[in-house]
Amino acid sequence: MIRQSLAGAALLALAACAPTANDVEKVRALSEITCAQRPDNCAYENSPVKVADRPVTLPKRPYRFFPLAEPLRFTDARSKTWIAPPGTLTDGASIPEIFVAIVGQPTAPEYVNAAAIHDAYCGVGNEGGANYHNGRWEDVHRMFYDALVASGTPDQRAKIMFAAVWLGGPRWNVHYSLDQVPAVPKQRAMRAAKRYVETENPSLAQLEARLRRLEKQLIRQHPGLFPFMHPDDVEREAEYDTPAEPEYGGNDDVDPEGPQPM
Repeated sequence: MIRQSLAGAALLALAACAPTANDVEKVRALSEITCAQRPDNCAYENSPVKVADRPVTLPKRPYRFFPLAEPLRFTDARSKTWIAPPGTLTDGASIPEIFVAIVGQPTAPEYVNAAAIHDAYCGVGNEGGANYHNGRWEDVHRMFYDALVASGTPDQRAKIMFAAVWLGGPRWNVHYSLDQVPAVPKQRAMRAAKRYVETENPSLAQLEARLRRLEKQLIRQHPGLFPFMHPDDVEREAEYDTPAEPEYGGNDDVDPEGPQPM
């Protein structure tokens, strides 16, 4: 009898923890709290970013890096404060190199503040920094979008740059990574995301859902790279809603298209 009572209590506890439709809706609503919707919530402190005049060159990196001379703070749409401390290395751009031909060179003045904050949390050369990987990778990339918008980046442009760091940027504390996926399939996914933003103008939550579909496609297309994942464990989503990319031959690690206009 006691066992039955305990089992019943356990089932009730589990039922109480199960997410309801209302819970899901609350999470969705939270994901739509962005600087595009609530610009008055978003602000920089000690902007524009100030760097020391002593460039740093990092191995296999095409750009020079500069250490921050002073701290830079950013408050996002949810009133969370993000800090890039002095000494944070930044190159003024956080776009993965394989996507530059698609996204364009991210060197406009409105990008540098957002890039510096983003670099403090996941940028190369900052592995020993106080805030490196201090937070979930998803939240850090969402912050990058907010920081771009707060700096004056047009919303669609900020979403395209967000898609680039989502698909090609760093991830941590994860069961799998897209790092091992060849460049060309990831570039195709990035082009699909860019077209989606430009044609549908989705909300950030809608864009994130589309990005998750695209990464599931990449996993299905490269099962040998994810031997621990059974194909049935990946949701069978529809193919890209946009026109199919042509099949490319040759080196799968090289973008077959040249730089595209901004």
